[in-house]
Amino acid sequence: MKPRPKGGCFIFMSQTISRRTLLRGAGAAVALPCLEAMLPRAAFGAASKPPVRLAFFYAPNGIVMKNWKPKDAGALGELPEILKPLDAFKNRMVVLSNMAADFCQGNGAGHEPSTAGLLVGHKCKHSEEPEVGGISVDQVVARQVGVKTPVDSLALGIDPGMRGDHGYSGTYLSNMSWRSKKTPAALELNPKLLYDRIFRGRPLRRPDWNAPEPMPSAKSDSVDASVLDLVREDAQSLQSKLGFSDRRKLEEYFEGLRSVEKRIDAASKDGHSHHKDAFKDAPEAAEKTAGGLPNLILPDGHGIPSTFSDHVNLLLDILVLAFQTDTTRVGSFLFSCEKSGRAYPEVNAKSHHGISHHQNKEENLSALTRLQVLHMQLFARMVERMSRIPEGEGTLLDNVLLCYGSGLSDSNRHNHDDLPMMVLGGGGGTVKGGRHVVFPKKTTVCNLFLDLTERAGVKLEKFGDSTGPTGVLA
Repeated sequence: MKPRPKGGCFIFMSQTISRRTLLRGAGAAVALPCLEAMLPRAAFGAASKPPVRLAFFYAPNGIVMKNWKPKDAGALGELPEILKPLDAFKNRMVVLSNMAADFCQGNGAGHEPSTAGLLVGHKCKHSEEPEVGGISVDQVVARQVGVKTPVDSLALGIDPGMRGDHGYSGTYLSNMSWRSKKTPAALELNPKLLYDRIFRGRPLRRPDWNAPEPMPSAKSDSVDASVLDLVREDAQSLQSKLGFSDRRKLEEYFEGLRSVEKRIDAASKDGHSHHKDAFKDAPEAAEKTAGGLPNLILPDGHGIPSTFSDHVNLLLDILVLAFQTDTTRVGSFLFSCEKSGRAYPEVNAKSHHGISHHQNKEENLSALTRLQVLHMQLFARMVERMSRIPEGEGTLLDNVLLCYGSGLSDSNRHNHDDLPMMVLGGGGGTVKGGRHVVFPKKTTVCNLFLDLTERAGVKLEKFGDSTGPTGVLA
């Protein structure tokens, strides 16, 4: 059997397909999901294990803890209202109580240091110029694990940041992932730009600043020229040489990719952003800085869906595709920024930041709970998708670690102890779910980060104010 001519993407079946194989065509590059033909076989026929992917999800402005925290330690019984959307995955989650982030406490500010400090493990500098205490834990992992993937990490979010207060930089409010003390990871808000970065324009590669920059390839500004159409010939050739199981996996992956393209295309034709509706009554949208600049700059709607839920779903679907294809193994996601005045008309909730100062009024607590349930429903949709993607001997969900939480607990008190924290996913078979773990009071959340990083392939002796791994996930 002759191998395919140079430039093709497929190696004949007597060999293993490269894990980094891409389908290429007309300037587009499509990474492939994990296929059986890609997995090297050991002497006794066992497939190599898929890698563990790690992602952090941030819920801003604190949580209504009475509707988050399970009643008893031990095996999870009936889930509280905010966690209820994850009921089908109760046996895959570990709820963690009494974790603290004392380093998120600022000088007269509860919000600014919370987002920026949570994954850093150190206090943020009290300054109008942003400076955190070091690189964030996701970027610690990305520096080592990211060399194995085309994109070292993804930092995703929904809302723009705004000017800070109490002498703190506004950059702190909307960035949880930090590449250096003064440089946050670039936050991706626009699904079209994110999709183009991953799939369009040129083959994926890690940057090499010493190598000459290749000439940019011609590309359409519209996803009408689908990357799947551009790589159709390679895709058909590949499918004809795969086994039944791999062909089915590939077809399901292409269906998911096509769905994302169609939704981005629809969003690209409408310049009206959902931000314009959600922030129309927010004080920060009308205020000006001392220099006369807008306090809040709303993104252009092109490429951004017209509703909050569609925006979240589209970005999370792209994150799933990136994990599925091993384009990246590290991600972070902000449902909104701290101090966000976003309204949620879909659940009859006004300014998020405004009602987060609830003063124990039932109408505020009820509205806060509704919007926090909405966030969890969107997160649960992503989890459900991961549970249906075959990978190795299980599913993608078996090979992820999803850490969901916040740097604030009760938003009325602005406290940073007894944080809402939860880990979901199999971690490559290293996590025992279905439990509520109650730590001694004020156990630093950095201890949890040691557990997570080790499972993601990076063993740390210390991070932030850690005192040692918790050891409770197994």
